[in-house]
Amino acid sequence: MSHNDDYEISLVQIWEVIKKNFVIFLAILIVFGTIAFAGSKFLMEKKYSATATLIIVKDNDNAVSQTFTYSDVQLSQKLVSTYSQIMLSEAISDTVIANLDLGNKYGIDSGIYKKIVDITNANNTEIMEVSVTTNDPHLSADIANEVVEVFQEKIYDIMNVDNVTILNKAKVPTAPSGPNAKINTAIGVLVGMVVCFAIIIIKLLTDTKVKTEEELKAIFDYPIIGLIPDFLNSNGGKKKVYGSK
Repeated sequence: MSHNDDYEISLVQIWEVIKKNFVIFLAILIVFGTIAFAGSKFLMEKKYSATATLIIVKDNDNAVSQTFTYSDVQLSQKLVSTYSQIMLSEAISDTVIANLDLGNKYGIDSGIYKKIVDITNANNTEIMEVSVTTNDPHLSADIANEVVEVFQEKIYDIMNVDNVTILNKAKVPTAPSGPNAKINTAIGVLVGMVVCFAIIIIKLLTDTKVKTEEELKAIFDYPIIGLIPDFLNSNGGKKKVYGSK
């Protein structure tokens, strides 16, 4: 007897498994979502982000008037990328670490500095946002403010320009910025869905019962000569049909 090696799983089969095991699958989703939520709230360390802002203006040394041209704005926007790299360099980080004694107090070196300091360009403008994220809200604000102050002092020596102004100093955050319980809960539910799908596939692949004519045709090469149907009797039970000689 020859068998067909290709076995296809239909959506109908998947739906049947889901219906039969709906309560179990629902419980799996709830368990994974609850674990992710509880882990975010009670197990994962809270992070606090503080943000200071800088604005790149026309070079004060060359400013004859207070007017700004479109080319001035374009130049300022291009400088944001350069300034971001300078702010993350050891020329700035070493001074910040030394001024706040971050190495001795918190074990922060230039490598950790680059991980906790994030510099972004606000909506493609000449405004730079310097965000610092640590597990201490006061420390985050202190580092962010020190970074912008040191950068403003050193940028003239580095590039011989004086075009950086502190727009806003960082405030001590009152609420944690992470972990995000909602996102982590959603991820937990998605992981639960993957587990449920794996269970469905395993159940279908390990089920050797032939339930329909189509499944029989998919497995064997022999043609189907006839079928013996089942009829329901008046009591709702199945009544066997016997063939006659």
